[in-house]
Amino acid sequence: MIRLRSFAKINLGLEITGRRDDGYHTLRTIFQSIDLSDQLELRETRGARVRLFGSDPRVPWDESNTIARACRLVYENFPLRRGFDITVRKNIPPGSGLGGGSGNAAVMLLFLNNYFGLGIPAAQLHEMAAGLGADVPFFLRGGTALGEGIGADLTPVAALRPRALALCLPQTGVSTALVFSRFRLTRAHFPSKIELFLRKGDFSILKNDLEKVTFELFPEIRGIKEKMSRGGCGFVQMTGSGSAVFGIGPTRVLRSLPAILPGTVLTRTIGRKYYQECIGVSPSGKASAFGADIRRFESSRPRKTT
Repeated sequence: MIRLRSFAKINLGLEITGRRDDGYHTLRTIFQSIDLSDQLELRETRGARVRLFGSDPRVPWDESNTIARACRLVYENFPLRRGFDITVRKNIPPGSGLGGGSGNAAVMLLFLNNYFGLGIPAAQLHEMAAGLGADVPFFLRGGTALGEGIGADLTPVAALRPRALALCLPQTGVSTALVFSRFRLTRAHFPSKIELFLRKGDFSILKNDLEKVTFELFPEIRGIKEKMSRGGCGFVQMTGSGSAVFGIGPTRVLRSLPAILPGTVLTRTIGRKYYQECIGVSPSGKASAFGADIRRFESSRPRKTT
């Protein structure tokens, strides 16, 4: 069995910058990997067939799943003769703004490229990832990055100092499409708080432009932010379009929050190097393979894979 990890992300800040002719909004955001992950367990099978199984009934484990779509994209372009049974143990809730599905897709692209020695160039991997979802390219590298356009135009950002954080995971799932459909872009242009943050490093500058709409649709998420702020967190923000809310503050404050807010877990930010060491190869193919599990498996798997 091969075991892979697929990490979550938070948005440290999110600004809506415009709207394209096709209806998609453009944005500016800071993606940050965190140490919360789904677990993917893979068993190789004969025949180019991929079957999905998962622990969360809210997630469709069919052809619409991002893992299935990522696999289909690779299998349609390469004549692979082996498939996988994939079981996903979900720790990243769907509809939470943490990018669980996007991370799953990116890890599968990297895994298949490495496992079968396909040699897909980094630029092509990025293009394939962007076709699966706007957030997917970020998960090819992880760490900290500035995302622009619809989120797929990435600029690496110098690693921030590792920070502990409290992450509240409410039962409510939020539809990104719904939130963006309700968002109204004003004509006023304001200086970018994200650009200012990148110069000064002051978290209090950052905002999430989608909070207002999400809070109107789901008042309970506003309540979570207010409780975290009253609980002593110095910086509290919703990630993505919701529903997850994270708080940064003193360790004693963070440890007290699970008792105040059910569904709160303690985690931390992680850098690009740690991220890539845990999930496997980077898009350049220069990082180590997918850990000890896959190296042990390599010695016993069939030599001919295509």
